Amino acid sequence: MHETAQHLPEAPAATTYAVSGIRYGTLRSRKSELYLRYEAYGEPDAEADMAYFFWVLEGGGRVLLVDSGFDPDVGRRRGRTPLIGQRDALEGIGVDPAAVEVVIVTHMHYDHIGGLDLFPQAELIVPQPELEFWTSPMARRRQFAAHVEEAEIAYVRDAVAEGRVRETQGGEEVAPGVRLIAVGGHSPGQQMVVVETASGPLLITSDAVHFYEELELDRPFGVCADLEAMYRAYDVVRRLEAERGVAVVPSHDPLVLERYAAVGEQTPYAVRLTGSQ
Repeated sequence: MHETAQHLPEAPAATTYAVSGIRYGTLRSRKSELYLRYEAYGEPDAEADMAYFFWVLEGGGRVLLVDSGFDPDVGRRRGRTPLIGQRDALEGIGVDPAAVEVVIVTHMHYDHIGGLDLFPQAELIVPQPELEFWTSPMARRRQFAAHVEEAEIAYVRDAVAEGRVRETQGGEEVAPGVRLIAVGGHSPGQQMVVVETASGPLLITSDAVHFYEELELDRPFGVCADLEAMYRAYDVVRRLEAERGVAVVPSHDPLVLERYAAVGEQTPYAVRLTGSQ
């Protein structure tokens, strides 16, 4: 005998996340230094601010990070200004760093994996093509090696040996309501993260898109492993925006702090991109 609809078990509620963006560092630069072959646009140069973010996902009783920022000493050596340490930033928004179960690594540049050692028990989700490239001889060539720290690459390699790394190809749902998209371009294994929130899907582009105007003007960033793939990544973002209505959040734009509300008066460095149900 078939069960009637009223006797069928209810489907489990979808997991949604509250997403916080943490601006932990900054850089005062120029457009000619940030965009690839800026002179091709025939525009005067101008000053530009670059923000450095990592992202906190809270939902389903879990805490996940998207990237972990740069090490403050490394940032200073590279001319960046640290604003707040990752541990202090998390505690400031009420998150115990020890509660972080998973760190999603979108790519392995120094400003995305410099804080991994703060989470020695967390599972690291790392793009397989990214890990393969940055542990290969080609990665030691100067124009690639300039964007990573060898000690940080070694940390990820050690985490692989410890069994703490889950390698991905893009397309996987790595947690309920959190899906990866592989695009390449900026870095060989660059991935983006789509997060389901109470307000709808949110796309954390990571460095597939650094600034809102980069996407709006179709203007590639200066650090580029594959120009064609970078352009195609913009097309993927636009398609997601048009077809799924995703909210697009670039990884280095100070405007993120203006477009979203601060988590609290005491945490001006942190914005709440969404609220959970």
